[in-house]
Amino acid sequence: MSTFAKDYTDLDRALDEVRTLIEEWSSEQNSASAPTPETIRYTQLVLHEWIANLLQHADFEDRSPLIQIRLQTENRHVTCSVTDNSEGFNFQDQLPSQDEAMEDLPERGMGLRIINACTESVSYTPTNSGRYRFEFSIPADHDPWLSMLF
Repeated sequence: MSTFAKDYTDLDRALDEVRTLIEEWSSEQNSASAPTPETIRYTQLVLHEWIANLLQHADFEDRSPLIQIRLQTENRHVTCSVTDNSEGFNFQDQLPSQDEAMEDLPERGMGLRIINACTESVSYTPTNSGRYRFEFSIPADHDPWLSMLF
């Protein structure tokens, strides 16, 4: 199992670096257990979307933002958590229902749909320390287009 960890207090910097950091992390993996190139791309996309959402929409009140990114891979399967010190929100309530998904696609607001489609499992829950943790997993054989909500 290989682990990557990085903390950020500057969300703009996190957004700028996330793709490169994941590419570097994945290139250091043992080829037998390394995630597939598709899994790496989905991981990059999900993390980029999540950090962009935090940057644009999160309420940190008067606190400086802090996010902690943790990635793990085992048997080509990626799991990730992003812990933040925002006020959080109910992730499931923000996802469109199947009926809403069939309506006209919005110009904005596709990020959570993309995140949901690119992952096998996803959650955003409060921690015991008063923070919020976004967690997701992507198996090597995941096909996001089979679960796209359009």
